[in-house]
Amino acid sequence: MIRILFVNAADQLSEAENRFRPLWPAYLSAYAEKMMGLGKFEFKYLTVSLEGELKRFDPHLVCISAVSQNFNYAIRYASLAKKHGAMVIVGGIHITLIPQSLDSNMDIGVLGEGEQTFAELLHVYLKHRGFPIEFLQGVKGLVYHVSDRLATTPPQPMLPSLDDLPQPTRSLIGYQRHDYMFTSRGCPYRCVFCASCRFWDRVRYHCASYVVEQIGELIDHGVNLITFYDDLFVSNRARLKEIADLVVARGYHKKVRFHCSSRANLVSPEVVETLKRMNVTSVGMGLESGCERILRYLKGSVSVEDNRRAINLLKDARLEANASFVIGVPDETEQEMMETYHFIQSSRIDFIAVYVLTPLPGTPVWDYALSRSLVSDNMDWGLLNVNFEAHPESAIIISEKLSRGDIIRIYRKFRRLRLYRIMRALPQSSLLQDMPKTLLRLVVEKTARAFRKVQNGISLS
Repeated sequence: MIRILFVNAADQLSEAENRFRPLWPAYLSAYAEKMMGLGKFEFKYLTVSLEGELKRFDPHLVCISAVSQNFNYAIRYASLAKKHGAMVIVGGIHITLIPQSLDSNMDIGVLGEGEQTFAELLHVYLKHRGFPIEFLQGVKGLVYHVSDRLATTPPQPMLPSLDDLPQPTRSLIGYQRHDYMFTSRGCPYRCVFCASCRFWDRVRYHCASYVVEQIGELIDHGVNLITFYDDLFVSNRARLKEIADLVVARGYHKKVRFHCSSRANLVSPEVVETLKRMNVTSVGMGLESGCERILRYLKGSVSVEDNRRAINLLKDARLEANASFVIGVPDETEQEMMETYHFIQSSRIDFIAVYVLTPLPGTPVWDYALSRSLVSDNMDWGLLNVNFEAHPESAIIISEKLSRGDIIRIYRKFRRLRLYRIMRALPQSSLLQDMPKTLLRLVVEKTARAFRKVQNGISLS
């Protein structure tokens, strides 16, 4: 039996990055067993230290996924796995968008949607107990080493229907009272900072019955709050209505609450009524800016008035309205940033998140940063951490109008406003049930980061 260890490359100190366990191992393992049968593989998801698990589980294959800001971790994990003698496959959005970053300790990179390519790789491994180059050439969607260069194969066509996927094997990663799911892949919009819409070639949806079947499984395992992690859950209105009808018909709206995402221009009285009917209690939106000019740069065809109208429609229906915002556009002035600040102040938004614009690979913002030599294909990937508060002194800033000190000062002003909104909204929020665990993790994270800074200061002195 082939032993396969799934490793999520993430900052183990980050509460946000470890709030949920990733679903990709559950999808990959389910699809592999669907295509190749049961009993051939033993899958395990890493929940402890990698060094210990390598000794205990002794995997043949170590499969790692990473976003750009965590690719340094992926490189480190690949090195540990290779020293142990395992073969290493890496996948995810980063290697897809920058395949030339494949490290020498990574045998193969999977480019794009992973299920079909992963199953084909396992077929090769089962037959040859390795990955002979002459057989890798026949697998689409790969980057791999050939002598002193990298070779790629043609792109793997995406699954024509997401319903061809079996339900993810969630028992591999476990369940939480507040859990999450995906009901689609891709987004019809092209925000300049978004890497996700560059990863997926087009938008595809699970049918309503597939979605509701997974909701039923989560309820059966004690889940009482489900977040739909789609880029844009409400984009297909007909499907949204079908999902709501099935949720209500099966009585699931009485057993679980939902959180979902939307775009301001898609929020309508009809959409709000449908969400309310299926017991969605919170809607998150990327509103991005309260300045018309900056909003057009970031998102295109959406207006500040669309943002305000969406908030009011949700709040009038007694739904929680949450939003994220971005500051630090190259030519954005402090006055324009403060337009966003005052928009938040004057709005009825509940929770907010504020980010400094980060140049992620594959996006127009990345191309702009590349033209200014702020990023490169072999950079310190940790500098792309979107959690600006974790490293304000080293984060990449692409603003041409304001200094780093100015950005930090303004960002902290937004953070204080964020804290105020949290304190005001939390007592009435369904997220209140998460607070004991979240607060504990945040205390651990802050303490560990402070201790790390002290250690670094000692080592430099």
